Amino acid sequence: MPGVQKGSEGNVGLYVRGGSADQNLLILDDAVVYNANHLFGFFSVFNGDAIKNTTLTKGGFPARYGGRLSSVVEMQMKEGNKYKTEGEVGIGLLSSRLTLGGPLKKGVASYLIAARRTYSDLIISLASDNSPSIYFYDLNAKVNYDFGHKDKLFLSGYFGKDVFSFDAPDYQNIKESDGFKWGNSTATLRWNHVFGAKVFAN
Repeated sequence: MPGVQKGSEGNVGLYVRGGSADQNLLILDDAVVYNANHLFGFFSVFNGDAIKNTTLTKGGFPARYGGRLSSVVEMQMKEGNKYKTEGEVGIGLLSSRLTLGGPLKKGVASYLIAARRTYSDLIISLASDNSPSIYFYDLNAKVNYDFGHKDKLFLSGYFGKDVFSFDAPDYQNIKESDGFKWGNSTATLRWNHVFGAKVFAN
């Protein structure tokens, strides 16, 4: 894509027209996401199984998107199937994922849940007992309810965390653990109402 470059090896940042990765505004279902990567940049926080569409604005974006210089990336989460339950499982070398969606009330309300977790901490622990442990997990969830032709209600959220920990050397037969955690939590409640053929509100 013209003017857009991806990060280098081990970095999932997005670089637009020479700007840095932190100069992009990332929005997931109308909520701002500040930390856009897992495992120090090896994975994106956005689960492709949960994303419906993405819009990238590289310049001339409206004033309501203030605070960023390079671009605006807006993402909308998928909605669950209102008529049947669907699921998908993916197993990889470093992480696995599960997506599940279906009706809460047939034809009226539905849900979608998408979860991921790495098991790099388990692999590292097999190699050595004293190696640091690092892993991440995240969860996307969305519920939508259709009240009729004029009113729709959406509740969506994202919850993710990275964990880096290590065991301190034994001191007088006391084993201690140290480390730190970081992550994102977002939640959005949106009501869509149609007043007429030309006017609606969110």
